[in-house]
Amino acid sequence: MQIMIVGCGKMGTSLAVQLVAEGHRVTVIDRSEAVIEQISNTQDVIGYVGNGAVFPVLEEAGAREADLLLALTQSDEMNLLACLIAHKIGTKHTIARVRNPEYAGNMYRISDDLGLSMTINPDRQAAEEIARVLRFPAATHVELFAGGHVELVTSKLPEKSILNGVPLYELPQKLGVKVLICAVERNGEYTIPSGGFALAGGDVLYVTGAPREVAKALRKAGVLANPVRSVIIGGGGRISYYLAQELLKSNLSVKIVERNKENAHNIAELLPGAVILNGDITDNELLLEEGLDGVDAFIGLTGLDEGNVLSALYAKHRNVSKVIAKVNNESLESLVKTTALDSVISPKRIATNQILRYVRAREASADHGEIRGLYKIADGSIEVLEFLASPENRNLLNIPLKDLKTKKHILIACIVRNGKAIIPGGADSIQPGDVVLVVTEQRRLNDLGDIMEDAR
Repeated sequence: MQIMIVGCGKMGTSLAVQLVAEGHRVTVIDRSEAVIEQISNTQDVIGYVGNGAVFPVLEEAGAREADLLLALTQSDEMNLLACLIAHKIGTKHTIARVRNPEYAGNMYRISDDLGLSMTINPDRQAAEEIARVLRFPAATHVELFAGGHVELVTSKLPEKSILNGVPLYELPQKLGVKVLICAVERNGEYTIPSGGFALAGGDVLYVTGAPREVAKALRKAGVLANPVRSVIIGGGGRISYYLAQELLKSNLSVKIVERNKENAHNIAELLPGAVILNGDITDNELLLEEGLDGVDAFIGLTGLDEGNVLSALYAKHRNVSKVIAKVNNESLESLVKTTALDSVISPKRIATNQILRYVRAREASADHGEIRGLYKIADGSIEVLEFLASPENRNLLNIPLKDLKTKKHILIACIVRNGKAIIPGGADSIQPGDVVLVVTEQRRLNDLGDIMEDAR
């Protein structure tokens, strides 16, 4: 695909690097000559210095022939304008980063007029991911599939779990619910397990199924901790605002510690249901005075990665059940993963991954409309694809799955039919109109038929 990126900050640069690595033709536009020179010298991109929200620059850069434009500057208004002009010029698809809550709530009203394919709000997406993780306190990550009908929860199996040593084919009997473990990490290696694979304490499990079923399974497996009822949030920025809104809807007790007095006053007006404190989250005495020892979760969301990590580690030291830190610095993020922190959240990574999913799905479905989505899990080593089963898939429709001859390292993880998630057994079959989740170590599955041994 021919992709244009307007705005080469951390997110734009990270996307450019990954898109080039995946074989796309990338053009970057930024006002800073130094930024363009740096990325042009290190990556196989075409660089333009200028305002990416004006007609002459976009036209000269090739917007008329572009398949996709990503507007990722620090200005919401400039991003929206860049997408509008690119759409008018002839760019096929556009994506804008829009972070202002006042704009974000109205995007659905004007997306068609602006020619927007999608808007990205890293702050809201980070807040939504944190909220999902807090629903499963023992989880490190929760992913949604098939329009929210299916969840994939990542969690470590306790050493004393009833599943320790149990082969996967015995899971329904042991748990009493239908879920599927579609991937396992053991000693740093990932695998798509077969029915005879025996679980072991310390395994990181990727568990998928309907949300209620996943919750029941994890609880019976001894993975779910006590529910979160009280939270201290460090920092009063946009992520904290979005997160507090979600938590207050669920009647959780929320305290926010914000260092800037004016910001603390502003967020107090926006969130009357929360307790807002003017202070520094790296002040351990303040945290103890405000009840750190009695809360269920602590989340560091300030603009300073190091402060988030230090305060989160202190909360972990005080035996807070669930601890999360926001870290945008990639080198620091990889280092923090070796600590005792439960979860690390990176808004930049979350938004980048969503854009990459869109690009991959768009590319894959250019000639194959069956692909609904493409996701990467397990540090990118395993893919989850959403396919729409069409009447053209005659070689696998209405056939019991036990009779299908699929390729190795491919797993049909879930079937969504009429809004209901089905964890398939050998007697189940794929019907026309089903959304089918396929987990694979293979690459370049272009349609559902490609899962078969005799696929074209």
